[in-house]
Amino acid sequence: MSSVSVADAKLISILRRELVLAQDILSDIRRVIRSLNDASQKEDQKKLLEHAQAAKNQTKDLQTEYLTYLSKISRMLEHKEEWVRIGSRIMEVIDRLSGITYRLSFLIERNWVVPAHIQADLLDMCQEFERMISTMDDLLGRLQSNPPQALEDIKKISEYENKIDSIYRTTIFNILDSNISSSTSLLLLSVAEMLEDSSDTIYELTSNVYILLFDLL
Repeated sequence: MSSVSVADAKLISILRRELVLAQDILSDIRRVIRSLNDASQKEDQKKLLEHAQAAKNQTKDLQTEYLTYLSKISRMLEHKEEWVRIGSRIMEVIDRLSGITYRLSFLIERNWVVPAHIQADLLDMCQEFERMISTMDDLLGRLQSNPPQALEDIKKISEYENKIDSIYRTTIFNILDSNISSSTSLLLLSVAEMLEDSSDTIYELTSNVYILLFDLL
């Protein structure tokens, strides 16, 4: 069994820092969704969304660091294309999470009420997605420490993706069947879709990681 190179380890370190920030943003989103219908929490919700945007800004610096280092050591990498795709996909996820924060901010400013069962659906999606990102972080770590176990993490990520797909289908039908304004409906559908798209992206990312594993098993 091989081990990752020093160059690969540096790339993994930066990616894992990005995933930690993604988890922070998702945690803020979950806390806002949980208190959406509580008007007394409006200021706290705004602070959470501001914190999420600050985390998003930190990922820009990390992505610059990642791409700069990738360019510097590209000649040493066997799978440069996969590292590019992995970095790009993680940023896609962070961009979508940032998009969700803007939608939630709009929802809060308009004081639009979200039905409790839809609120619960979105929280379930967030919870499963948090587990998915955490497992992705574990997977990257095990490229360095335990490549065979990384295969189990890939299976877990697939299971989480299936769960999120199932919750997403329930959520969109619940939104469409609810007695809410079309504007509220469109906004909630967008939030659910962005969470589902993000989970798809993390799942797709495992195929890139799997290629890296070939040299480590």
